[in-house]
Amino acid sequence: MASIVKIVVTDENRLETMDNLYRKVWDYSIRERLIKHSSYPGFRGYLCITDKEEIVGFTYGYSSLTGQYYHDILAKELDSTGYTRWLTDCFELVELVVHPSYRNQGYAKYLVTELLKDVQNKTTVLTTQVNNHSARKLYQGLGWTTVKEPFYPSNDGTPYVIMGKGLK
Repeated sequence: MASIVKIVVTDENRLETMDNLYRKVWDYSIRERLIKHSSYPGFRGYLCITDKEEIVGFTYGYSSLTGQYYHDILAKELDSTGYTRWLTDCFELVELVVHPSYRNQGYAKYLVTELLKDVQNKTTVLTTQVNNHSARKLYQGLGWTTVKEPFYPSNDGTPYVIMGKGLK
């Protein structure tokens, strides 16, 4: 069994373990970005931890506001109607990471559900790679819809999809 606990970026041991997990999955560090994001308005994040104190995965997000890097990228991709619908009162789901050994066991769903519980924003958005079929299936099963596909957030040519969900 696993439990959900809040992310506390001042907990050096857990921060190190989260960073190691992120490196295992995505091959780069999230440490500095997570610390920076934890100061954003509306930040909330959760860890999924086993009885043996192993971190199964984590997720976090924050209120999406003008001037934030990713908010501004998304804003350029949407017309005025899309911007009003999706970004004017939005919670951004920034990261969801589950250890490869614990995938397909319901932990991702557990984490996302906990993250969005009690969020006061009207909508939530996220992005994932177009070809990340398992993530897209997870989000669609949780009621997310495609807002825009494809979308290219960087110059490396990787296509992404913007997904959104109404919360109110």
